[in-house]
Amino acid sequence: MNLVKLLRQAQTEAGDVLVAPALLSPLQRLRQRTHSDQAGLFVDEQDAFTGAITLARKWGERHRRGKCGVVVASGGRFDVLIESMASHFSCVPFNDLVAIDAAVDSNTVAIVLEPIQGSAVVTPASQAYVKGVEKLCRELNILLILNEARGTVGQHGGLLCEDAYEVSADIVVLGDHSNRSPRSAALLARGHACTAQIEQLPGCVPEPTSMRPSRTTSNAKPQRHAVPTGLMA
Repeated sequence: MNLVKLLRQAQTEAGDVLVAPALLSPLQRLRQRTHSDQAGLFVDEQDAFTGAITLARKWGERHRRGKCGVVVASGGRFDVLIESMASHFSCVPFNDLVAIDAAVDSNTVAIVLEPIQGSAVVTPASQAYVKGVEKLCRELNILLILNEARGTVGQHGGLLCEDAYEVSADIVVLGDHSNRSPRSAALLARGHACTAQIEQLPGCVPEPTSMRPSRTTSNAKPQRHAVPTGLMA
């Protein structure tokens, strides 16, 4: 699925408050549709994930005395990157809520979860597992980072996996696994996870501008109006 096309087609659901949707950019519509406070585009998924961990590190500087412990459910494609950026790193079995609970300590700032893993053979996390991880993050006041960079956008009954699992993450990484050009990735942030402006993070790129300007009607010819026959004499 091409992420840029998806951005252009993102629409608010029925009943949502619309703010001149025709004038919103694709990235603004994505932010509105996903109820995110910030959104940004990146060249690839690795840059977007680097941005996600950067936000988590800044959160740790504010709330964990500079610590940056990250717990990862195994199977994700960016474990090596996360380990290189985290001060404390734990990798636990996928779909094991007890293991992920036991790995969290006072150094932990975030749990990273890829809800749907695999390419040839798809392995989704259970509903109870994902909701349990979200509940754990809320109880311990740490960040939930969802990695949706395998191109699962729009394939599970909603725009994001969040819709299917009925959860809300603090940070979401979106990817593009189509062969179309341009390819890109996106990063979403909400609430207290907005520790920096996404557009100022390394690797963030400007949103492509290909919207056609609306036609001006200032030079349009005035319409002729019929004159009543009684006035023609």
